[in-house]
Amino acid sequence: MEEEKNVKELEAKLALAEKERDEYLGGWKRAKADLINAKKEWTDQIKDLGDFAKIEIVKQFLPVMDALENAKEIEGWREIKKLVYDVFNKSGVEEIEALGKKFDPMYHEAVGEGAGNDNEIIEVLQKGYIINRRVIRPAKVKIGKSITFNKNI
Repeated sequence: MEEEKNVKELEAKLALAEKERDEYLGGWKRAKADLINAKKEWTDQIKDLGDFAKIEIVKQFLPVMDALENAKEIEGWREIKKLVYDVFNKSGVEEIEALGKKFDPMYHEAVGEGAGNDNEIIEVLQKGYIINRRVIRPAKVKIGKSITFNKNI
């Protein structure tokens, strides 16, 4: 009888230990998953922070690029412009395609209209730039507008 009591006590203790083990294992698995998710979030945040830092640096270069675009008669402007574009390329900066493309308000800022196909960009007044699909500055453009004549005049 005493032996049966000891066996039952041991079985109860074993069941309790197994239950605790399962609880601890489940908690450990959840904590591990949380850590993996946190690492992914941190990696994304660090990448975003790097992108924002690059964007701020590039924004400082934009007036220089604009001046170079407007000062084409100055000796050596092509070499200077190439150097700036090299910095842009190394930073992942890309020029927004505009001329001849359909107007996209995500990447283009319409500042005028002219004769041409509806919503097609007919002139780029100021180049726009992106970095990792983030707009640093939209391209300032003129868009086409079909001209219709009033036959009743």
